[in-house]
Amino acid sequence: MKFITRKKSVSAVLSMTVLASVVQSTLAQAEEELTPWLVRVRALAIQTQRNNTAGGGVPADSLKISDEVQPEVDVSYFFTPHIAAELVATYPVSHSIQLNGSDIGGLKELPPTLNLQYHFDPLGKVTPYLGAGFTYLRTWDSRAAGGSLTTSQSNWGPDVQVGMDYALNAHVSLNLDVKKLFISADVQAVGGASVLTANLNPWIVGVGAGYRF
Repeated sequence: MKFITRKKSVSAVLSMTVLASVVQSTLAQAEEELTPWLVRVRALAIQTQRNNTAGGGVPADSLKISDEVQPEVDVSYFFTPHIAAELVATYPVSHSIQLNGSDIGGLKELPPTLNLQYHFDPLGKVTPYLGAGFTYLRTWDSRAAGGSLTTSQSNWGPDVQVGMDYALNAHVSLNLDVKKLFISADVQAVGGASVLTANLNPWIVGVGAGYRF
């Protein structure tokens, strides 16, 4: 009788071991089946700097492009578990142009950004990352000083990035992301002559959620 009981105990232990192995194998296989693609949706707070050269009767550091909040969609592709490329795409946003706090016009802009990122090993559910790359700032419908001034349409600049993902499960995560862009735009007289340079250099703080396919 003791032999039968012991035999049943051994069988139960073996069954549990096999079951645990199957579950672990299934989870590992599910993790391996994740694609390299990650899509996020974020709300962005854009804070530009009040920083410009003097010119055209405008004192230095008196011009500012207004701060704005806007939604954003970005796509990341993981070449390895640690190395990824992120493309930030958003829709055009309107800013007012302010001189010493007073609106003197406005512009529309679209700033797609491409970054190369390094994702660290997870710290529990948190995965921090660093990134750097370039931003292309496209402006149009810019008008200031009664329509006598405009801004350069094509502007390039580098950026740096720090962020983290908080995993809710294998596919869904929450995200916090901070970028610093180093980008300027020429303020021009209608006809193309440069009057001064506006150093926008915005901080961009994003909060949102991501889905790993």
